[in-house]
Amino acid sequence: MSTGRRCQSSHGSADCADIHYDELSSNKDDFTIIDVRNPGEIEHEGHIPGAHNVPLPELDDALKMSDDDFNSKYGFDKPKDGDSLVVHCQKGSRARRAGDKMANAGMSVRVYPGSFDDWKAKGGDVNPGKP
Repeated sequence: MSTGRRCQSSHGSADCADIHYDELSSNKDDFTIIDVRNPGEIEHEGHIPGAHNVPLPELDDALKMSDDDFNSKYGFDKPKDGDSLVVHCQKGSRARRAGDKMANAGMSVRVYPGSFDDWKAKGGDVNPGKP
């Protein structure tokens, strides 16, 4: 069960709440899910249905883009504070770094620590190819 607390920045360091498979899979459509893996990983492994890809190496620049430029490049609306955001990667470490970056940019975000490996292991739906 989640505490409902999200990742928030405080003086340059972020405190991110986790989200786990049961909560995410039961409420997936309530979140904007951001996959920070590289495109090749997603093409090879697949992705969580409905997830959007913003590779971690691009995240700093992506967060500085205008709303229109972000949407044009990534194919979804640029996240804003107040959105219900979840970030994941393959195993969890990049998701934590992405959560910190997003929190430091003023967004509230939760981190899926088991990430895509946990999603697959627990039987979550996987779409082939890139989102």
